[in-house]
Amino acid sequence: EEFYRLISNSLETNTATSTNNNNGKIAVISAMGSIGTDQDELVNSALASAIRGAHRVNREGTTGTIAATTTGREDEDDTNEVVMVERFVLIGNTDRVRRLTRRVSFLKGYAAGKDEAESSLRECFGSRGCIIKPSFIYGGDDIGLQPPRLPTGLGGLASEILGLYPIQSLADQLPDILALPLAPPISVEMVASASINVALGIVEGYTEELAGEAIKMAGSVRTWKEKSRYENWVREELEKDGVAYHDAAAGKESCSLDVGMEIDEERRWKRIGELKERLLHGGNGHRDPRGDDDNDGGGNDNDDIAIMEELECLRPSSMKPATDPKLNGRWNFVLSKDDLGTSFIKELLPPEYYSFGDNNNDQASNKASDSSAETLQPPLWKSLLSSLYQLEGLYMRIHDEQSQVEIVLASKVIFRQLPIDVVFSTSLLPTNYDEETEGTLFLEKFESIEVGGISLPLPSSWRRFRYLEITYLDEEIVIARGSGGGAACIGEGK
Repeated sequence: EEFYRLISNSLETNTATSTNNNNGKIAVISAMGSIGTDQDELVNSALASAIRGAHRVNREGTTGTIAATTTGREDEDDTNEVVMVERFVLIGNTDRVRRLTRRVSFLKGYAAGKDEAESSLRECFGSRGCIIKPSFIYGGDDIGLQPPRLPTGLGGLASEILGLYPIQSLADQLPDILALPLAPPISVEMVASASINVALGIVEGYTEELAGEAIKMAGSVRTWKEKSRYENWVREELEKDGVAYHDAAAGKESCSLDVGMEIDEERRWKRIGELKERLLHGGNGHRDPRGDDDNDGGGNDNDDIAIMEELECLRPSSMKPATDPKLNGRWNFVLSKDDLGTSFIKELLPPEYYSFGDNNNDQASNKASDSSAETLQPPLWKSLLSSLYQLEGLYMRIHDEQSQVEIVLASKVIFRQLPIDVVFSTSLLPTNYDEETEGTLFLEKFESIEVGGISLPLPSSWRRFRYLEITYLDEEIVIARGSGGGAACIGEGK
């Protein structure tokens, strides 16, 4: 009853103050819960009552009916408007965690309450309900036990290491109690973004339960941050021409924009050109080899990611990489992330790898490399490693009508005398979960590893699928998002 009245009042206020973009509808995200107390079952099962209260609004409430119920007055003008709780999102936990909590005596109440709430969600909301099932969540600065929490630095490192194929392959074969510590944790920002995107209806179609990489994908595709960034840009461009902004981009079609009908194509592509110049050349014809340019043109990891996200938002809806032959070919990587693996690869790659563009840029890169060589001594570990292994380049080959991908580590061994390539192969299958991702979303399946042309024997459990979305493509660059969520730019090789 209390939650019914709370939602009813929210709907009444929302309808009275909202613009046309939400039609008075709302969504609920609940992270409510209790663990480690003698009231766990009572608290967690109370969410089932809240769900039923929200469902009662859907069954009984129009704006006029709700207003009459909650405030004792009627508004005849609103009686024809349908108002409802459109989506209900719960934060739960993985099936392995739940199975374990049912077996531990002091956690049985916790599990029973969670089970009751999730059962009510399925009964009342069906496909419009979503249970997000992270393993461990990391973020912030503190370590916690109730509930388990890891700080950002430690959690990010654990996520990278535990997410590796060999470790996950091992975890798949272990019983729950041994496999649980090997589950890669997920950042609190990613869980939050996934919750928001589901609530907004941005990732409709596969959202009844999200776990593991599905959470990362839901949190990374068409994020509300990108939507906000694009809307701000549209507003600024329209204001330059003295045109009022009417929330033209406020629908869920947040990045594939043909709300841009009010922004002419010349302006769109001019902005795209400016962003690409900053991304590939740092805005001044030369990109710093370590991604640390101290200028306004870009080169900083966070700047690069912001540029890529804006390019994604500017992508015309007609851009369909899944069927575009421009995707085939060789592409070099622009290493814009600052995670452990990327940082290590940045250290291994030679400075000239980071040069894009014409001969002037090559000359600038060579000068920068010569200058760096004079002033910087490589760390001891790098000097020792380079005598055995030297990474010369990193690129991606796409072929067979956008169906095969090879990630190539061009290498030399034994004092750089013997060239040898390490090749990771995957296959691509176009897919989509709504009209927005048609022509951009793939299922990527890991296939093989070759070293010097020799295929390594791999367990079948490594051959698993994950999502890959190509969010931007032209003759010069590709921007892609994997299940890890982050955008990665791949610049065309020479």
